[in-house]
Amino acid sequence: MYSNDNEYRNFLRSIMAMDPSKMYETEDIYVDRTDPNVSEETIDEYTLDMDAMKTYLDTLYQNTKDRAEFKTLYAHAAALMFSTNPEIGLAVLMSYDYLAWFFLCYQNFMRNPAEFSEAEEYYCKLMTRITSK
Repeated sequence: MYSNDNEYRNFLRSIMAMDPSKMYETEDIYVDRTDPNVSEETIDEYTLDMDAMKTYLDTLYQNTKDRAEFKTLYAHAAALMFSTNPEIGLAVLMSYDYLAWFFLCYQNFMRNPAEFSEAEEYYCKLMTRITSK
């Protein structure tokens, strides 16, 4: 799926169906893509479709928040940040270290929610990864 930061960012953008022309900007923050002094990495960091991200994360959370398996995942991931908030857990699971397994786990859940369990391959791998930290 990804093996470096750029690949991770591209993977994240693809699963969230982000519009690559959108920039994260506020009244105080503006990045001029044409300025030769602005690095490609900086531009990449600000090329962020917040609407697509919000839609994706809201949908994912709504689909999973009431399932015991995901409650457990969210609790363990949140604990890594000294939190009990499941939405913090979701944020942790979307990070570089966990997204690959979490995405596969979520895909399998969405394909067949009735058959999904804690014995699912990617769920087990993800839990092992989280709990070994």
